[in-house]
Amino acid sequence: MVKKHKSKTELEAEIKLLKKYNFAEAISGVLQTIARWTGGVLIAYFGYRTVQALAGQVTLADIGLRFLADVKVSEAVAWLFGGSGLVLAARQRKLRRDTVERLEGRIRELEKASDPRRTSSRLTPRGETRPEDSQ
Repeated sequence: MVKKHKSKTELEAEIKLLKKYNFAEAISGVLQTIARWTGGVLIAYFGYRTVQALAGQVTLADIGLRFLADVKVSEAVAWLFGGSGLVLAARQRKLRRDTVERLEGRIRELEKASDPRRTSSRLTPRGETRPEDSQ
């Protein structure tokens, strides 16, 4: 049988437990905030120390910064789009070849079913020209 009403001692125990839970949750929130701010301060501090250690010295970083300062924005955008276009093209090529390889067996079966005398193009399973044919 399910009790509908709690006794006074049960209610007091539940209140005490909820207070402890809320206290622990508040402490946890404060500790998380402290950890975030401590991490940010440490990153800023070590960044400052890095710059301080390199101040007045000619380094590879200095040469890189001078190069970046000389590059025009339009050139940088052109290099960015050109490079990303090459990466995208290489990725698309790989995906297309993977798809051809995955579908190759089924396509061959369907072609043979429609025309049993059909001859093969003798491409590789990835749809590429055979090495001996490209010479």
